[in-house]
Amino acid sequence: MKQERQGVTSAVLHDRFPGMGGGERFAIETARVLDAPIYTAYVAEGVSPPEDVTIIPIQQKKYTRGVSGRFLEWKNEGMNPLETLLVALDLTDAHDELVNYDVLVESAPLSKSYVPPIEQTVLHYPHSPPRWLYDLYRERLSGFDYPGVRFALKAYAKWWRTLDKEANDYVDQFVANSELVRDRIQRYYDRDAVVLYPPVTGDWYDGGDDDYFVTWSRLSPEKRIDLVVDAFAGLDERLVVVGDGEERETLERKARDCDNIELLGYVDDVEDVVARATAVVYAPKDEDFGLVGAEALSAGKPLIGVNEGYTRQQVVDGVTGLRFEPNVASLRAAVERFDPDDFDADEIRRFAERYDRATFAKDLLELVNKAHAEAASKRSAVNTDDTKTVHIH
Repeated sequence: MKQERQGVTSAVLHDRFPGMGGGERFAIETARVLDAPIYTAYVAEGVSPPEDVTIIPIQQKKYTRGVSGRFLEWKNEGMNPLETLLVALDLTDAHDELVNYDVLVESAPLSKSYVPPIEQTVLHYPHSPPRWLYDLYRERLSGFDYPGVRFALKAYAKWWRTLDKEANDYVDQFVANSELVRDRIQRYYDRDAVVLYPPVTGDWYDGGDDDYFVTWSRLSPEKRIDLVVDAFAGLDERLVVVGDGEERETLERKARDCDNIELLGYVDDVEDVVARATAVVYAPKDEDFGLVGAEALSAGKPLIGVNEGYTRQQVVDGVTGLRFEPNVASLRAAVERFDPDDFDADEIRRFAERYDRATFAKDLLELVNKAHAEAASKRSAVNTDDTKTVHIH
């Protein structure tokens, strides 16, 4: 399984594949650039990764089959505390082959649990420090009213923070997907991080303007699609919503009496839907990076984005789009003052070049080579100092 690139062998460790979200796509693109295999705890049933990348599940049967599989797949991807704990424990020693690689690129927070050999260089790309432990801790805790439950959750979170920060000692270089996440890493881990934007893949293009606005993502509370639907319910402009998830039925009820709002569910050709849109609307809560925003800009489409998280940095007001505050009135005002003639698709695409796959590949290779050389140099210096140690008996 070992792949060699310019004399340096690399592998990718991604915590698990519960679906094909942004973290999974990042792991796949990293593996393609480095010509490296991906090791992971498991690939969930029904998930079909691309065939050109080698993915090696470490504990596939445990998480997907039998009694344990049925229990552990319940609300996976961080919502099942037992599954999260077991994935972290399984990744500590991970796979016997992993110790043979010179460089390991870790994707997602739990991959940091892996304990590397001394001579291995580890780059950790967390996407974000676990938000339920840090910046969203108080908000998540406020959802539980019972004192006993709150006490137990506080103790559980404190224990997890200890484990999370202990694993920082195994990392040679932290890598952030945005300046926002770089600041979180500095604040919560007291470690510097290099910013490497994840790549935009797919065929994103400008196919004209069919006079509708579009928003798309996983339909979950933190994406705040309900805010967008509520705003357009009071407007004459058309809104197309693409995506599926836990809030789909709620959103369909909201839009039932609104002739100007259409929910398409999941579609394979979202690029085509975006290509014919007037603009993209995006309202996530404190987004770490926001692949939707990067994809919209890559298509040359103006982004009407919430003034929070990394989304505010993707929107250069009046150049790449318009900002709004996270409330219905502000979004309605932004849509009403939006004029497509004020924006240049070519200028928007030039801004989005920072998210280009070729840029990502170049920067990733440079980063891996530099981190490996620096880590090797430090180890060499330590070994040299050791030989100078005088032992007095």
